[in-house]
Formats: sequence, structure tokens, C-alpha cells
Amino acid sequence: MKSLKQVKPPIFQIFIPCILLVLSSHIHAEYDDEADFKDKVIGQVGQIKLKREHCNQQNYSCDYVVYDAKGKKNTLIKQWSKTAVVYQFSPKVMGFMIGATGNDHNLTVINDQNQQKDYGSFLSINARKTCFVTYERDIKNMPDSLVFYSIPDFKVRLVLNKKVPQFKKFNALSNANFEDNGDFRFEYTYPIENELGIQNVIVQNPCTANYRIVMD
Repeated sequence: MKSLKQVKPPIFQIFIPCILLVLSSHIHAEYDDEADFKDKVIGQVGQIKLKREHCNQQNYSCDYVVYDAKGKKNTLIKQWSKTAVVYQFSPKVMGFMIGATGNDHNLTVINDQNQQKDYGSFLSINARKTCFVTYERDIKNMPDSLVFYSIPDFKVRLVLNKKVPQFKKFNALSNANFEDNGDFRFEYTYPIENELGIQNVIVQNPCTANYRIVMD
């Protein structure tokens, strides 16, 4: 296994929300008894409420709706029956993540002013809630990229793509997850002669100044 020096991400412009703080727990959309099908507030920041409503007992689907301070509603998604997780990051910020196996997951961050920011292709968040990773395909003038965001400031701390010298063969991402020790591990395939090779990568101390990339 060889160790690489820190790889500095290329400079590019990307919108970063400026009023966000994050830490804490999550709530899964699971239904244990009949009471779980009743309308329920599952997240709140200030006077902004996220509610689960109109649940269907036949297919376990629900509407997920944000209400502002005046009670005006904004439906995030209707009759959703797949994964739905609420992160109550702080008294002023919460996150709502939805996804399904084999499809992209999306994280919507909502603050107490009802400002919302979507992070598409959400991959994973570490156990300490200090770092999360997305796989972004639509960055202007950039190839497909792994993007590491620190919490609570939501700054981009690392970008890995084909423009980074050590990742010129970066392609077909798979098995991307945080490990129990906080490392971020992923694999990608690349052509080698008439076959496909597999590159394993570990990012140690992700979202920090002293991160380290190890490839085997």
C-alpha cells in the first residue's frame, strides 16, 4: 500500500450555503404501529416545521411537507415510500435525506429562515456528523467529482476527479462509504489492456487540513 501526499483540489466555483450549522441525530421513516400513520412533525428549526402527512397504510407512503412561520406549506415530495431520514443538525438547521437503492440520494438542508439548499447525489455522512460526501456530475467545466464538505461550515474541503494527477483513471465509482474509524473508502474501475482494473482508495481524516490519501 502506498501513501500519497495531500492532493489539493482544483479551484472552481460552487455555491456554498452561508447560514448552516450541523450536528446530531436522525429519524428514519419507519412505521411500527397505527400511530405512525398519523400526521407528525419530524423536524423543526425555529418556527419552520417538517411534517410527515397523509400516510397510506397500504404502501407505507407519505407526503413530506415544510411549513413556514405563517403556516404556508411547501411539499418536498408526495407519497414517498422509500428511505427518508431527518437530521436535526442544530436548533437552527435540519436536513432531510431521501433515496432508494440503486438511485441517487438527495440531502435538503433547511435553516430557521426557511432557506433551503439541495445536495444531489449524496453518498454518505460520517458518524460524528463532521463530514459528508457527494458525487457531483454537473459541475461547470469539471468532470464527475467526489466532493467532500465539512460540517458545520459546509465548505468544500476536497475534490477528487480526473483533473487530479493521481486520479487520471478515475471512473465508475463504487462501494463508497465512511468506515467506523471515520475514514472514507471507495473503489473505481479503469481499463487495463482488455480488462477492467479496480483501484481501492482510502481518505484518512477527510474534511480536515491533515487528510491523507492511501491507494492500494
